[in-house]
Amino acid sequence: MATKILLTIDHTDDRSWKKALPLALEQAKFYGAELHAVEVIPEIIQLPNLPANYGAGAKDYVRAKVQAILDNGNASDVPVHIEEGSAYRGILKLAHKDGFDMIIMASAKGDFPNYEIGPNLARVVRNAHCTVMVVRD
Repeated sequence: MATKILLTIDHTDDRSWKKALPLALEQAKFYGAELHAVEVIPEIIQLPNLPANYGAGAKDYVRAKVQAILDNGNASDVPVHIEEGSAYRGILKLAHKDGFDMIIMASAKGDFPNYEIGPNLARVVRNAHCTVMVVRD
């Protein structure tokens, strides 16, 4: 039984949420669980030759994009988390830290030998402390 579900979203790839968002909403309703969404962006590195506020709006920009996806999918009330770093590490850290007991991720078209299981999905499935539901495209 799930009480907290984490849906991963990549706002630049609609395959990450087209099928996964409706399924996540259905699972949250079925279990009576909280549903949260997460997108992981690359870490913003402060270099000496860049202004101090370089990249300051990146999280807000991505949060707005994810919120628009949720709004269009009748999920406006779903909390959004924006993490920085590698995708699989950000997902796993958040899931563990905040006590999620299910992660929902969409598969992506990959090259041989991964086919639809990309490296981030494979690492999340292999290392997650909780159930991972893979939504196939």
